[in-house]
Order: sequence, then structure tokens, then C-alpha cells
Amino acid sequence: MKKFVFKLVAWISLFLILGLCLLFSNKYKFYGNGTIRQKVDFYKKNGEKYNAIIMGSSRMYRHLDPVVLDSATHHQIKAYNMATGGSFYTESRYILRQLELNKNIKYVFFEIQGVLPLERNALSTKALYYHDLPSTIFESKYYSETKDWAGVYTAVEHYFINIFYLKKLDQTDYFIDQGSADYRDGYYPLEKEYNRSTSVKTQRDTYVKDTMQLYSQRNFVLQPKKMNTAWENDIQLLIKECDKRGVKLVLVSQLFTEPYDMSFLKKNSKTKVLDFTARKKFKDFYTSKNAQDNGHLNQLGARKFSKIFADSVNIYLNEIRKQ
Repeated sequence: MKKFVFKLVAWISLFLILGLCLLFSNKYKFYGNGTIRQKVDFYKKNGEKYNAIIMGSSRMYRHLDPVVLDSATHHQIKAYNMATGGSFYTESRYILRQLELNKNIKYVFFEIQGVLPLERNALSTKALYYHDLPSTIFESKYYSETKDWAGVYTAVEHYFINIFYLKKLDQTDYFIDQGSADYRDGYYPLEKEYNRSTSVKTQRDTYVKDTMQLYSQRNFVLQPKKMNTAWENDIQLLIKECDKRGVKLVLVSQLFTEPYDMSFLKKNSKTKVLDFTARKKFKDFYTSKNAQDNGHLNQLGARKFSKIFADSVNIYLNEIRKQ
């Protein structure tokens, strides 16, 4: 019996050591997100060209065209769009934490959006790969505060499965959005994926059948949602991490999303918040002329929005110069 227990412990220890080695291996840091692997590889080879990084979900990915941003800021911002579809807050934090920033990077535009609902995405490689220790600690605190014990369990579960998930050794470089890494500095319009992505096609077709669903939101007035303390603390930690890396952090609330109460940031905080959630103010983007589906802009809309985004960035850059 003792011999059996010894062998069992030995095998578990072996798998644990192997799993931890893979967890900290640069090769498998992004095994669950093919698009981000493609973008990180491109950035490693071309990082010296950029002075800004765009982080976030598909609303940053599909709404911000760095080529337009470059021109509209009079070449003050040369950004690379590192955002990817379905990358919620914790994943974006992980990607930025793992990303080796080129010394030329001065600004990070980081989207403020919710935590991925794990119950709908449990055990997918997309949800597993970014559950390192910092991600798991944050989500555990986040769910604990809301007394969502199932969320706490799922976050911890994902961490341990991530350690022992040896299938990451078989990661394949298959990308739905082929060529997105070098197309307009990481921006890639949804129109180019309509014929090769089922989800993109479904969302577009649903929107076309009833464009009024989005259009009717033009006059909505939304009250800012209160963040829980764990989330506020993690944003403060993000600010400190960016400061330590010598980059200025700009927090972004995107079109088609709900506003968050950012009053917890100190009035003298150097962190800028750009908020585009006001429906009435940006109502032109809730029309079929500029929207691709119920949650994203088309290529024309992205170009228009990138110019508006650039206007806000220009004001921010002027503020910095006056300091």
C-alpha cells in the first residue's frame, strides 16, 4: 500500500512539475487564443514602429483603426491594435501582463469591460489559458464579493486545470481572421470575415433582419454601474503596473457598452478615462450606415469612430503637454 501511495505521489508530482513548466513557458502563454498568438508574433518583429498598444475585446479590435488614428493625431500616436474578439477584462489584463512591450511604447489604451461569464464558457481553452495565479486571485476576490461561490470555484478550477492541461502541447496556429495581424496595424473589419466565420455571419444576418433593435437604443440614458471593490483595486493595480513599466494608461469605455462609475480614481490621478457609452451623444453609430451588427461597427463606422477617438486623444495629449 505504501509503495502504491509513493508511486501515486511521484506521478502527481511529475505532472505538477511538467504542468508548472508549461504554465511559465513563453511558447504556451497564449495557447488558447490563436489570434493573439498571431498578433504577438507580429508585434515582436515590428514593435519598434509603435508607441501605443490597444487592448481589449472585439469592440476595440473592430472599432479602432490605428492607420486612421495615426493620421488624425498628426502622427503623434502610432498604435498597434492588440485587441481580440471575446477578450474580457481578465484576459486583457493577462495579455498585457505577459506582453513584452517595446521600449518605444508610451501609451496603453485599455478597454474597461466586464469579467467573462465563466458559467457559459467553462473549460474552453479560451477561458483556461489566461488563468494564471494573478488572474485567479482577482476573479476569486471579484466573485467572493458578490457571493458568487460557483464563480470562485470555477476560477480556481480553471487555474488547476490550466496547470495540468497537457493538450496545450498540441496547440495549432489556425486563425479564422487570417492576415489580421499585419492588416492596418492589427485592426480587421468584420466584413472580411462574413463568409468564413459562422458567428460573424449569424450576428450580421440577425441584425439585418431587425435593425431597429440597435437603432432604438439611440435615446437610452444609462446610469453608470458601480464596480465592486475587487475590480476597483485591480484597476488601481493596473495603473501601478503601467507606471512601473513607464507607460501612460488610458482607460476606454466603448460604444454599445454600459458605463461604469470611475469616481474611485483620485481626482489627481494621471490616468485618463475616455467614455463613449452615451447613446445620444454618439447616436449616429446606432444606425445601419455605421453598424455591422447589434454590437459592432462596420468598416465605415470604425473609420468615423477612430477620428472621434483621435479627437479625445488629441485633447489628452495637449493636457499632458501643459503639465
